[in-house]
Amino acid sequence: MENFFNNERIFKSLWKWKTHILIAVAAAIVLSVIISSPLFIKPKYKSSGKLYPVNFQVYSEESESEQLLENIRSVDIKFRLIDAFELYKVYKVNRQDPLYKTYILDKFNKNISFKKTEFESVEIKVLDENPQRASDMVDSLMLYFNQMLQYQHSVKYLEVAEIAAHDLEKKNKEIDSLTIIMNELRSQYGLLDYETQVEGATTGLMEAAAKSGNTKPAKELIESLKAKGGEFQRMQNQLQEFERVADSLKVQQDWGISHGTKKISYGIVVENPFPADKKSYPVRWLIVFLSTIATLFAAMVSVLLIDFIRERNSAE
Repeated sequence: MENFFNNERIFKSLWKWKTHILIAVAAAIVLSVIISSPLFIKPKYKSSGKLYPVNFQVYSEESESEQLLENIRSVDIKFRLIDAFELYKVYKVNRQDPLYKTYILDKFNKNISFKKTEFESVEIKVLDENPQRASDMVDSLMLYFNQMLQYQHSVKYLEVAEIAAHDLEKKNKEIDSLTIIMNELRSQYGLLDYETQVEGATTGLMEAAAKSGNTKPAKELIESLKAKGGEFQRMQNQLQEFERVADSLKVQQDWGISHGTKKISYGIVVENPFPADKKSYPVRWLIVFLSTIATLFAAMVSVLLIDFIRERNSAE
C-alpha cells in the first residue's frame, strides 16, 4: 500500500491515462447537462411572502411568531390548499391510494416551507413548476391562515356570548317571577318602597294624632308594612341584585358578540409574493460541477487502482 501512494507513480499513471480521464469528464459534463435539462427535470419557480403576527393572545411561553408558525403549519390549512389547487394532480398522487394523505403531505412539505425569521415574522416559500401558481399559493396560505384564526376566535367569543345569553334568559325569568309577586303585594297592600313608606306612615300618624286628625290611613299602611313589609323589602333587594346581574350578563353577551363577529387580521403582510421570472430548481451549474468533480475523482482512483494491480501482478 505504500507503493500505491507514491507520488511519482501517481503522476505517471494519471498522465498515461489522461485521455481516458478527459473523455470520462467530458462525458460526465455532457450527461449532467442533458439530465439537468427540462427534458428530465422540470424546472421549479420559487415564490415567497412574509407575515408578521398581530392581535395574538399569548397563552404560554410561545411567542406570537411561534403561534403563527404553529397555526399556519396545521394540517387543515395544508389540505385546504391541496384541494383548492388540486395539488394531488400536480404532484401525481392517487387520491384512492390508502396512503394518499401520507404521500401528498410528503410532497407538500418538500415543496412548501415555513420559517421564522430573525425579525419575528414568518416566511412562506413555495416551489412549483408554474410561477403564477406558486405566487397564488403563497397568497392563499396567508388568506387561509387569517380565516382560520378568525373562525377559531369567533367560535370562542360567540360561545361566551351564548353562555351569557342562556344565563341572562334564566335571570330574566327570575326577575319576571319576582316582579309578578311584588306587583301582587303592591296591589293588595299598597306597598311601593318599604323604607320610604315606613318613614312616611310614621310621620303621618304622628302628625294626624297631634292635630286630632284621621289616623286610619296611616294605621292601615303601618299594618300592611308589618304584615308584608319585610317580605317586600327582601324581594326589592333581591330584584335589585337580579337586575345588576342581568346587566352584567348583557354586557358580557354584547362583548362576546362584538368580538365574535368583527373581522380582524392576525397576520400583517410585510412581503407580498410575486411570480418569479427565473427558475430556482434545479441549479444546473451545481449539478454539472458536482457530477464533473465526482467523475474526475472516480476516474483518477480507477486508473490508479488498475495500474497498481497490474504492477503488483507483474512483480509476482
